[in-house]
Amino acid sequence: MVDSFAPNVFDSRTKRMQIQRAVHSDADHHFLHAETAVRLSDRLLDLEQDFSTVAILGWWPQELQTLVPGKLDAAQVVDLSFNRSKAQADLEFLPLRSKSFDLIISNMALHWVNDLPGMLSQIRAALRPNGVFLGSALGGETLHELRASFVAAETDLSGGYHPRVSPVMDLRDAAGLLQRAGFNLPVADIDRINVAYDNPLKLLHDLRGMGQTNAVIGRKTTLTARGVLFGALQRYIDAFGDETGTVPATFDCLYLSGWSPHESQQKPLRPGQAKNSLAQALDATEHPLKS
Repeated sequence: MVDSFAPNVFDSRTKRMQIQRAVHSDADHHFLHAETAVRLSDRLLDLEQDFSTVAILGWWPQELQTLVPGKLDAAQVVDLSFNRSKAQADLEFLPLRSKSFDLIISNMALHWVNDLPGMLSQIRAALRPNGVFLGSALGGETLHELRASFVAAETDLSGGYHPRVSPVMDLRDAAGLLQRAGFNLPVADIDRINVAYDNPLKLLHDLRGMGQTNAVIGRKTTLTARGVLFGALQRYIDAFGDETGTVPATFDCLYLSGWSPHESQQKPLRPGQAKNSLAQALDATEHPLKS
């Protein structure tokens, strides 16, 4: 287990309430969860490993088995997803036994975890040797248009600013977090999904419907002042809208993968053990340094 002294950034109780409300929202609001579930499943299909025990976390508008036909037919599945299970996993603690799973897969939930290194360490501990973790999360410049619009509106009207869009993970940190949690062969990549809206108010409705609204500790818990809200919406349209008034919303989706350590996995060579030099690989002439 990784020691972590991560401060609490998110109000976990508020986030659980938002998730519970979103579970009952219209399926149309969950378009982003559905899209990332498909993309995450494609990564699972690319793996040649067989999996006998699987744990499912996060948002899954469709059953995972339907997205990977034939891949998990013989697997024992523990479904702790938000919208498909009554036994949902806690945001900060996983009720999973040590070394019990060949695959743990999580869709669009990690970015709400306060102690992300600790959560990844819990996932790694629940995997058997050579077990696989696959996950997706919001990151990068997600909703930068909305963030900038609220900052400008509130700063202009009141001279200050309260956090209204939650912080997200940076791609550069993602693979490092996996390695810190004890995963081998960590990989992180990013897909940008651009969504066009008739107006930014529809974006706010979608965020609420998918349970992805702000839950930062220290946020204003009262209703947003009309001047700030409508000022932000107008700035959004002015700064990012096209000639028809349509506005974009950016979602940067991170995809993470890592393996629980096993002796069969590739290991990096120690310095001096390489059989071929970089010069040979580049078909260049090597010139030793003169002492």
